[in-house]
Amino acid sequence: MPSHVISMLLVDLVLVLVTARILGWMAERVGQPPVVGEIAAGILAGPTILGSYLSSAVFPTDTRPALTALANIGIALFMFVAGTETDLGRLTRNRSAVLVVSLSTYLTPFVLGCVVALTVLARHYTGGRVGFVLFIGCSLAVTAFPVLVRILHDRKMFATPVGQMALGCAAVGDVLAWVVLAGIVTSTRTDAGHTWRLLLLVPVAVGTWWVVRPILARTACAAADSALTLVAVCGALLWGAATEWAGLHLIFGAFLFGAAFPRAAREKVQAAVRPLGMLLMPCFFVVAGLRVDLSATERAGVVELVVVIVAAVAGKLGGAYLSARATGSGKNSASVLAVLMNTRGLTELILLDVGLSAGIIGPQLYSLLVVMALVTTALTAPLLRLLGADSKADPVDDADGRVTPQRLRASPRAANR
Repeated sequence: MPSHVISMLLVDLVLVLVTARILGWMAERVGQPPVVGEIAAGILAGPTILGSYLSSAVFPTDTRPALTALANIGIALFMFVAGTETDLGRLTRNRSAVLVVSLSTYLTPFVLGCVVALTVLARHYTGGRVGFVLFIGCSLAVTAFPVLVRILHDRKMFATPVGQMALGCAAVGDVLAWVVLAGIVTSTRTDAGHTWRLLLLVPVAVGTWWVVRPILARTACAAADSALTLVAVCGALLWGAATEWAGLHLIFGAFLFGAAFPRAAREKVQAAVRPLGMLLMPCFFVVAGLRVDLSATERAGVVELVVVIVAAVAGKLGGAYLSARATGSGKNSASVLAVLMNTRGLTELILLDVGLSAGIIGPQLYSLLVVMALVTTALTAPLLRLLGADSKADPVDDADGRVTPQRLRASPRAANR
């Protein structure tokens, strides 16, 4: 790599990290999760705001492959941490309610997304129609588990019944989303070379769960923290490389290795790996933002964006609220749960990146869906404030459905968490 390209890359890294940090801090100041500001920073770097000429001058074509490589490393580490945080053990409490709510919360926006894809977005077909329709349904059905965890922590709702219900539903929804996405991406690969490589992933997955996981569980307790971190980072990258080589996507391998990591060592590894992943994630926001171009969006595109946002919000809020009420939640707690499940954020951007890279969607629709992810995530904070679920009142599900802080403070179970 020429010296002038290296110099520009280093300058770009500084710009990316500083801008993401500043806009993330500004988002927090107005009650938004930092990821809203970080996504906005990525869009700001693209041609929509800067224009094609200035955007290309600040982020030259020569530096973009290196930024993409750093972004992929950040995604792999992020998905590893997401895998370690996916705890289906939350289903042991209120198992039936969590299953009903999570499936309803996923399937309702999924079906609405499929309908929108068949009608309003029909002009955006870029390849197989079935894969396109299913992908749009999947993109509207996503809930961003990591962003949800951050929101619950910031608003002191993590230990409340509605918070735990949201975590359980989001965990199930995340697993379901990745499984569906894997099926969609696989269905778009029709050549024999990809087919036999995809088949090799079956023994890899089985071996990871039944061989690698027990070995890690036996050695984790005796291993030093630095050794665990090395194993985590190397495992996430290697498993990501395996699924990328097979034609799926690196996120699936990294997520699988994280889910298989021993529970006893997860907190230590998360504390070490998460900062490294979050340091590199702004590169992903910029790479994603450089492909967002709304400058040529015509009236039809604006109408499509409005329809997509309405379908995404209505599907999540309606599916979560009605199913929560049907399983015994009060009105207000069901509303809070519905708003929490409407959070998309970074998980949505990763899914959209997979769809664009696989050729399932085109750049124009990708841009609209990125805006949808930003808008729906930004709606979470004001809607929670409207419902009274702010950081000053730790909300729990009272018997009559009201959100009150008193029962949480009086609850020995909550106090011990």
